Amino acid sequence: MAPGCSGELDFRVSKSKSKAEQEVPYEQLVEQLEGIVDQIEGGELGLEDSIKGYEQGIELVKRARMILDRAEQRITELNADTLGSSED
Repeated sequence: MAPGCSGELDFRVSKSKSKAEQEVPYEQLVEQLEGIVDQIEGGELGLEDSIKGYEQGIELVKRARMILDRAEQRITELNADTLGSSED
């Protein structure tokens, strides 16, 4: 397919991420990942673009996991603070 066609991979993840890219909301990361999966599974991409999409998907998953890990840590800390203060 020619560049710019609807079958071209839409999501680009650069190797050097800016601070704004690193702070993308979790929901947006999931949406981007779903878009990549849909394109790959839909057969819209050639082999090379499918591999690039897979690589980008891995990066999105890593970023989403980091967000979930931070959220879990915050919840653990909040629970510790709340449960610790109610025992006094």
